[in-house]
Amino acid sequence: MITLLRRPANPLLVRDRGTLSVPLTWVASTPNCPLANLGDALSPILVSALSGLPIVHRHFDAPQKKLACVGTIGHALKNGEVHLWGTGVDKAKHPIDRNLAYYQKPPKTKFQVHALRGAFSAQAFQQQGIEVPAVYGDPVWFLPSLIQPAIEKRYELGVIVHLSELESLNETANVREELIRYRVPESIAADVRIITTLSQPTFEALEAKVEEITACKRIISTSLHGLVIAEAYQIPCAYFQIVGAGGSFIQLKDQQARIEHRFRDFYSGLGLEQLFVYGQELEQETNWEQVIRAVDQFWSPVEWSAEAFLEAFPLPLAFNPLKGQKFEQRSLFHHIRL
Repeated sequence: MITLLRRPANPLLVRDRGTLSVPLTWVASTPNCPLANLGDALSPILVSALSGLPIVHRHFDAPQKKLACVGTIGHALKNGEVHLWGTGVDKAKHPIDRNLAYYQKPPKTKFQVHALRGAFSAQAFQQQGIEVPAVYGDPVWFLPSLIQPAIEKRYELGVIVHLSELESLNETANVREELIRYRVPESIAADVRIITTLSQPTFEALEAKVEEITACKRIISTSLHGLVIAEAYQIPCAYFQIVGAGGSFIQLKDQQARIEHRFRDFYSGLGLEQLFVYGQELEQETNWEQVIRAVDQFWSPVEWSAEAFLEAFPLPLAFNPLKGQKFEQRSLFHHIRL
C-alpha cells in the first residue's frame, strides 16, 4: 500500500532561496539550445508533481547531492551524492573521457540507486560494484495521470523521429532529406503525421506535444520516449528499426539483435522477453499502409505493475499517480526552466 506522506525534512532536499526544493539533474534547455526535448523535459515535471515540491537544476558534475530520473544519463553523473530513480545507463560511455567506449564508476561519487530503467542499465552499474535493487521502470509511465490524452484521434499513424534524424534542432525542422523512409505521399499526408520531440521549454508546450502524440491511433518511433508515451497511453506502437523489412519479433536478451540499447533496456524493465519491431531501411520508401496493418496485428498492451517502482521514489509522495485522480497543482510547473 502506497501512502502519501509529507515529512518536513528529507536528506535529499535542499533549500533554494529559502524554499525546500528537489535538486534534479536533467538535460535542460540553455541559451545556446533553447528548446526542450520531450523526454528530458518531462523529468522535472514528473518529480515536481510526485513530490509536490519545486525543482532546482543541478549540473551533471555538480559536487552537491542530486537526483536523476528520466533519460539515459546515469553514466554521465559524477561528483558528490547521486540518487537515481528510473534512469538509464549507457555502458559504452565513460563519465570523464569521451574517447573511452566503456563505463567506469567516477571517483568522488557516491551512488544511491533507488531504481533504474531496466536490467541492462543495472548490469552496467553492477559491473562497477554499484549496488542496484531489482526495481525497474521509467517515470514517464506516470504521465497519463498529469496530462489527459487528445479528445479526438486525428491521425491514423504518428511517426516520432529522433533528434539525430532532423536537419536542424528547431521546432519546424524537417527530417533529413536522405532518410527516404520518412517520405509520406501527398495522398496520405493527412493520415500519417511526422512528429519531432522538440518544443518550447514550457509545460504548456509539452502538453501540446503530448496531445499531438495521443491524437494518433498508432505510433512508430525511433525516439525512446515516443514509445514510452505510446505504451503508457496504450496506443498501439512499434520501434521503427533501421534494418529488416516489415514486422518481426526480436528477443531482448539476444545481443545480436539490432535494436538500440535504450529500447532493450526499457522493455526489459517492464518484464518483456521479446519485442515487436517494424524494420525499414533508411534509403527505401516505407509502405505506410503495411505499417498500420502490422501494428494492428501484432501490438499488444504491456501488462506491468508500477507499484514497486513508485514505492522506490526517494521522496514522500504528495500525489499518487496510481489512484486515478486528476493532478491539480499545475502551478508548480510554471517556475521550472525546462
